[in-house]
Amino acid sequence: MRNLQWEKSLYEHQHAMTKHLDKFRKRNKNIELSVDEIMVIQHSFQLLVASMLDLAQYVLKHHYQTETTSRKDVLKALIQHKDVTYEQAEQMKHLISLRDQILYDYLEEHFASLEEAMALRRYSLVEMLTKEWTNRLSSAA
Repeated sequence: MRNLQWEKSLYEHQHAMTKHLDKFRKRNKNIELSVDEIMVIQHSFQLLVASMLDLAQYVLKHHYQTETTSRKDVLKALIQHKDVTYEQAEQMKHLISLRDQILYDYLEEHFASLEEAMALRRYSLVEMLTKEWTNRLSSAA
């Protein structure tokens, strides 16, 4: 059973994280970020990508009746169901890989990679997919 309130809340959360990342992306590049600001950006990015994976699991369950036991299996299932284009899948792989680096190698410096993803605005894929997926769920109902 779909949870429309959860879908709406998730989208609002993603939109807030995207705006937050956009704010840092558009900042004056001559002003160096503090360690706390870098941590905020990294955390916002992690949450945004995690929410994309959670929504994808939700869509797989409610649209395709496919259960995925972990976030690691989500992209593979989306590809199997031809739910994402090749380009979207490649962007998702990049976002997931960067999120995993930040999450699991937290003692390493990955901010240059995150800056690159922000400059390319790769994270904007998340909101676009959210709109596509929720529309697909609505049209199937």
